[in-house]
Amino acid sequence: MKNLNALAVMGILAVGCTSQTHYNVSGEISGLNNDTILIFANNPISRKSVSIDTVSVTNNKFSAAIPESEILYINITEKPKGNGALRMVTTPPFVLLKGEKISINGNIENLKASGTEIYDNLAKADKINSYQDNIISINSQIAEAYKKQDQQLIDSLRNEMISNAKKLSKEKLNFIKNNPNSNTSGYLYTSLSIEDTGEASNILGDAVKNGPLSKLISSTTERYETEMARRKAQENIAPGKSAPDFKLKNINNEEMTLASFKGKYALLDFWGTWCGWCIKGMPDMKKYYAKYKDKMEIVGICCRDTEEKWRNGVKNLELPWTNLYNGNGKDIVINYAISGYPTKVLIDPDGKIVDVFVGESEDMYKKLDELFK
Repeated sequence: MKNLNALAVMGILAVGCTSQTHYNVSGEISGLNNDTILIFANNPISRKSVSIDTVSVTNNKFSAAIPESEILYINITEKPKGNGALRMVTTPPFVLLKGEKISINGNIENLKASGTEIYDNLAKADKINSYQDNIISINSQIAEAYKKQDQQLIDSLRNEMISNAKKLSKEKLNFIKNNPNSNTSGYLYTSLSIEDTGEASNILGDAVKNGPLSKLISSTTERYETEMARRKAQENIAPGKSAPDFKLKNINNEEMTLASFKGKYALLDFWGTWCGWCIKGMPDMKKYYAKYKDKMEIVGICCRDTEEKWRNGVKNLELPWTNLYNGNGKDIVINYAISGYPTKVLIDPDGKIVDVFVGESEDMYKKLDELFK
């Protein structure tokens, strides 16, 4: 009976292996210091990792069987020896649609793809390729400038990067204008600058919007619309303006609004347990809360976390102030024009904005001292 069970398990494993033994990613890579690469495959819709494969490279050639998904983003980097650091990925992720086979070739620092509709079309887009190559080159120069701690060169290269990125986006937009019904245009749409996305969304054909890239395209459009709404709200997030109202639950599942803090200064702290800089600032915030809690209330608004992580974070960090849960809610993030974490908004007892502080800022603590000392 034991032998039969063992054979059955082996049979199941054999079937599982056979069903996935078709190589859909292959190519030839030079410039390696090691004979092994890492292939990262992620689903850009769910933002979850599909696989991380360690793949041998023989005579610069490799092949890999990546589990199929509706759409995948693929990154390739060299596997470090021992405990060495991963080589920085310098090329954008490669997109792979279900049923496709992709060939990835070139130097490890500047890989190119072919063999699919998207990349065979892009191979003919000389200006797009030129700007992308420029950006890869500038990235490498920035890395070297950091080693030399040459801040003036770093700033100059960053400006050059921004200029090339804007030009690249315009070239992608031109491609979309000339090829509105191509999946290649749908792919390019997902990486446009925010300024070019709105125009492109009106150009893409319905066949592309409803095709294999549909979820990625709609996700990009949603991000664009959210960002435009945030920018519009930014006009009203300024000293002297009325602070937007909100309705969120506290740690006891009680609904609270801005009016809950009327008559007292409120310091809204937009944070998340995933945000290192947010956590780093908690000790100083605790000190100032202890000093001024009779004159102000800190209101932690947790974003982009599950409720479980939020509750555990509040408990483990021993946060003594009011804590509200926002999760992935968009309304308050848009209405307060939140563009980074942590962001702190100081509101006076009448509901007027006193000031906004993005990141960990000494200016915020100076402001509190000015108000309350």
